[in-house]
Amino acid sequence: MPPLIKHSCLCALAFAGAIGSTNVLANGAVIMTSAICQDPRDAIDTLWVSRRYGANDVYFMTDFGNVLAMDSAQALDGFENLYVVSHGNADEIGDIAKADFAGFLHAAHPSTPATVYFDSCSAAVGNNTVLKLTNGQYGGEVKALYGPRGDCQLVGNNNPDVASAENRYDVQLLPGNQSAAVIGNIMKIWEEAEYVDSGMTWQAACETYTAQPDMASLNTFRLAVQDKFLNASIYPEGESHNYGLLIQWNTGGTNFFQCGQANGVDCP
Repeated sequence: MPPLIKHSCLCALAFAGAIGSTNVLANGAVIMTSAICQDPRDAIDTLWVSRRYGANDVYFMTDFGNVLAMDSAQALDGFENLYVVSHGNADEIGDIAKADFAGFLHAAHPSTPATVYFDSCSAAVGNNTVLKLTNGQYGGEVKALYGPRGDCQLVGNNNPDVASAENRYDVQLLPGNQSAAVIGNIMKIWEEAEYVDSGMTWQAACETYTAQPDMASLNTFRLAVQDKFLNASIYPEGESHNYGLLIQWNTGGTNFFQCGQANGVDCP
């Protein structure tokens, strides 16, 4: 499946409502970036992380490294497991250079996490990856770090269920899919349709909230994205803007690369 925007991997989800925040420390926390405004992917992927890992507390890292609570009453440093949900590439997480991101993360979470999971395309590609740089901030003591070695997508193998989806890279598409049409429909709404009587497009509203930054409005936006693009009609498929079709059409792929103390593999 092609990327939506320059940094993007399209990790699609399916038919599900938003989940409210519950502050369970063992379940971990999600960290987002301004890449939430590129397309619906990042907002929707936070729902998958919630369903799969129980991480319901959400934080936002500005492009300058400030980490703000978007949907949490807890301090970020209290969480053992961190899930970074952001468009990215081998050199950046969102619009943040990988070395800067690692430093910003350590500043916001000085205690050593047990897990850092990068739901960010190509995070494990090349040398001095963000996985290595992040682990280095903690003296190489992180038990497990995960990241894809290519474009990552949620894989349903003809099943749209969020909880059972797998996050993989090098994914293929099932025959007969209309993913290009659905992606086009999604982006037309994102770039041209008005967001909930705001007088702004979905994309412009998001950019306004991240620039201010306005965490209450950004969190409301995140949940509205899940509702808008997961609960849309799926028929006719070529006219639909439902992400569920995208996850359903994804098949195959490779599990994320893992490194750290748990498996004894050095992060590249």
